[in-house]
Amino acid sequence: MTLTIGDLSPFKRRNAGNEEIHALLDLLPHPTLIVSARTGRILFSNGAATELTAFTRKELSELNASTLLPELKLSERGKQASALIKRNSQNVPVLATISALSGTDQWLALSFESSASAPAGEDNRQRWEALHLLSLAAQQPELASAYRQILQAGALLLGARHLVLYTPGPEGTLRVQAVQGSGVDFPTQLDAQDLAALRVPKVWQSGRSIESQLQRAAHASKLSYLATTLLDLTQPEAGLLAAADEDTRPSEELLTLLQILAASAATAALNAQLSSTWRRDAGRLAESDKVNTALREHMQDGVLFTDTSLRITELNLAAEAMLGYSQPEVQQRPVHEVLISARPLLPELELALQANEVMELGKRKLLRRDGQEFLALVRLAPIAPNGKTTRLAILISDLSEHEAFHLQTLQMSDRAWLGDVAAIFAHEMQNPLNNISTSLQLMQMSLPEHDPGHEQLRTMLDDCERLARYMHSMLGVARGRAHQPEPMDIAEFCRQQVARWRVRLQRKNIKDHLQISDDLPLIMGDAHALEQVFTNLFTNAIQAMGNQESGLLALNVSRADNDMVEVVISDNGPGVPEELRSRIFDAFFTTKGGEGTGLGLSITRRIVMAHKGDISLESFPGGTMFKLLLPIAQN
Repeated sequence: MTLTIGDLSPFKRRNAGNEEIHALLDLLPHPTLIVSARTGRILFSNGAATELTAFTRKELSELNASTLLPELKLSERGKQASALIKRNSQNVPVLATISALSGTDQWLALSFESSASAPAGEDNRQRWEALHLLSLAAQQPELASAYRQILQAGALLLGARHLVLYTPGPEGTLRVQAVQGSGVDFPTQLDAQDLAALRVPKVWQSGRSIESQLQRAAHASKLSYLATTLLDLTQPEAGLLAAADEDTRPSEELLTLLQILAASAATAALNAQLSSTWRRDAGRLAESDKVNTALREHMQDGVLFTDTSLRITELNLAAEAMLGYSQPEVQQRPVHEVLISARPLLPELELALQANEVMELGKRKLLRRDGQEFLALVRLAPIAPNGKTTRLAILISDLSEHEAFHLQTLQMSDRAWLGDVAAIFAHEMQNPLNNISTSLQLMQMSLPEHDPGHEQLRTMLDDCERLARYMHSMLGVARGRAHQPEPMDIAEFCRQQVARWRVRLQRKNIKDHLQISDDLPLIMGDAHALEQVFTNLFTNAIQAMGNQESGLLALNVSRADNDMVEVVISDNGPGVPEELRSRIFDAFFTTKGGEGTGLGLSITRRIVMAHKGDISLESFPGGTMFKLLLPIAQN
């Protein structure tokens, strides 16, 4: 006689407990749900329902019946044809029977035709569905989700009602990681003795001798069979997969299919480990790249890089402004044609390459492009990441407006830093890059030959190689310096800044306009620090006008109230959106996407505030103005 929902006496009582109801529902042969007649929320479910929907009991209890069966009408009793939406979003046609429970008019019973009644041709469809689920498991963003999907695929592929996956636990044990099906109390942990008994793939059947806790649990649950295999036969501690059923007999291909599932789980674990390593190392590399970019854009010392033949390969913005040359103009030019001094530098540059030692050439008078002479501190730092010199870094500090005491401080700090350049590069940059490249290669080897992921991995490997080249041209680190304000001529300072930037502005098709009021007083300022302020603001203005055919950069210097001099730097770029203006001086906030670091304006504001001045922004569509207030020197 077939048992029906009406034959279960606890549903005639209002005081039946949840455990009792679930236990009795599991006696029903068909998938069954108990739902609220008023709200449609699922209250109880049996094991057959969890197997059909692929949801757990807890997950079902958080759903509404309309989520699973959107076409079903709960107000109508009897049989209804409907589509059931499974956990993997697949639609399955079902025939549902709706009936009110005797003893209460608040609960409805929904019963469906058992999946066992599906036609024989359904087996092939289920296997294709299982293979599809298995192929998508590796794309899950979380390892736990991949494991659950592999077990769902296993239930379809093996026809087994129960699957359990064990992964590494503490001290050489295995612990339950994922379970498919319900009603079997699998052990939560397997020890070394269990692993020894289950080292070889095997199928235990009812009536045979028991060798492990897992088989003992299968016997206690009256299962027909229990099939087990390690995720990696050479490493028992890597994990174990088991499949079982209480009604069917094991097929001849059961162990083969189970080993395929186990290999998929092992691959998912390896992919998760490699992805975690890649994300960690890529994050460190991206942060290092941003720091290098920030130093390149905002450091005040000029830096030139040459190859071993002493031809210029790169120079930073400070060097462009200091010497009056742009990067394209000096690319691959002999360095002695750009760094011109009364005392030739070439012999010392060659000696630095040969000796592979940091050298300080001391004060030298260099010539700018326009013929103007300036006093500079010149230092040489060979770059030898693997013990062999590949590049030479030439660092230039403009000393023309600095006190001798300040120069001595810079010399001491820069000596200490320059000695660590090569070690920092080799230890901090090369190792993460190698780790990322190795991890990507391993991921590439684990993919099938025609997997579309190969192209993405090749692109990422090319990017790693490109970044490795960039790391070889690491810029020097600009150490923070205490500001030393002194009386200075702000009008002459602004004229010098515009003159130094004029070459770069012209190259970008940007005109400059300088307006200075008469009889301006001296201000209290550190010229070296204020030069960085102007560099940051000029750079932002140039970038803002980068997509225009032409631009205008204007400086207006005048006396303000409250013993201040006002310097207004404006451009005719697109302006700053209103919603971003309040954050424009925040550290690490940038409007340039991946190209910006968000440090320039934050550094600028700190320098101005250290001068006991102020900086503000005014912007509108078609223009941006930065207003600087600097204190007047007191007599």
